[in-house]
Amino acid sequence: MRITPLPLRGLIVALMSTVAASTAAEAPRPWPADPFFSVTAERIANLPYAAQPAWRAYWEKSQQASLLLPGRDLVDRSATQPLPGPPIGASYSRGVRLDAQADWYASDEARIIADRVVNWQTAVGAWMKSGDYSRNRLPADDEHDAWSGGTFDNNATINELRYLALVLHTSGNAEAARTAAWRGSFMRGLAHILDAQYPNGGFPQIYPLVGWYHDAITFNDDVMLHILELLGDIGAGRAEFAFVPAAQTALARESYAAGVACVLATQLRAPGGQRTVWCQQYDALTLQPCAARNFEPAAECSLESAALVEFLMKQPHPAPELIAAVHSAMQWFENHALSDVFWDRAAPAVTGLESRPGAPALWARFYEFGTGKPIFSERDRMVHHTPTALSFERRKGYGWFTPAPGALGPLYAEWRKTHPR
Repeated sequence: MRITPLPLRGLIVALMSTVAASTAAEAPRPWPADPFFSVTAERIANLPYAAQPAWRAYWEKSQQASLLLPGRDLVDRSATQPLPGPPIGASYSRGVRLDAQADWYASDEARIIADRVVNWQTAVGAWMKSGDYSRNRLPADDEHDAWSGGTFDNNATINELRYLALVLHTSGNAEAARTAAWRGSFMRGLAHILDAQYPNGGFPQIYPLVGWYHDAITFNDDVMLHILELLGDIGAGRAEFAFVPAAQTALARESYAAGVACVLATQLRAPGGQRTVWCQQYDALTLQPCAARNFEPAAECSLESAALVEFLMKQPHPAPELIAAVHSAMQWFENHALSDVFWDRAAPAVTGLESRPGAPALWARFYEFGTGKPIFSERDRMVHHTPTALSFERRKGYGWFTPAPGALGPLYAEWRKTHPR
């Protein structure tokens, strides 16, 4: 299938009309009163009786793990109004390399970093997303907040585990005590991932659970995808994971399979029942789409969906359900592609989209349920129909458009030869 973008003139007219219209239908609107739901004992008690035991066990294990992280401030302090000034940058750990030559991981430099990775591991077996592996962790690095016990956001925990595996793979002449520390740290981290997986196969952004949107099954920024890729590599017995015991390797395979099933179960459907794409996050207990951060409404999402479709196309021996999921998502991408436009975050034009003949196809990050219109949101949880209605901080600080689905074309062309509709 060739992606056929919407003609430029029609796109510009359509988006400009949403700005020009002053009717209530096109005016900014608030999110639903309850944009997301935390996992709680009370909600678990309202599940179907057969589902309750597994969820109660999960909840109790999460609560016990939370005791290892005392004194955390779990109040949501994220901004709920537009912020002045420039965008706030994302937080990533620093100092872990996953793209070096294989022999570098046997160097003293690499092994010292591995020692520091072990030092930064939290009491529950995870890592924060702001680790600085040029030094050891200090007491001041623990802010005692929801993030401080560790997360899967921004590749945290996943990158540290991959790094430790690469160092262990070349650790033949390392001191036994150091090798044992690296291996023990890896195994605690893997156990943490297995514990974090929900009974339905999904993963939260933070474990043990802390509430708010963090409890949702998180495809946002490819969180769950990166977890599954790691589990898949461990389960497949890739060389750098040869040290993982057979029992844990088998658990990784089981966890991976459950995760793939969850991906398929959460694919959105149009009112007529046809599959479409995915939302960024889902209520863990109901699998209903929900919001993420205060500027990320529940919506059909192009960017994360593109990554999920690529992941699904790489699955060996796909079942009919998976094949249907890929074809349906690719059809959705074709229907929502925009052509000959460029997204300029600083553009004075009413849409922020500028004419650029021959530009790669583009997609809005979010599309409204039901209407299929691009939508945009501010930190005050108001939905807008043009990105230029947002504050400077949000307009410049988020990827409201993406070319990512267009990159799937060559892979899909080959894949569908052996997996027709």
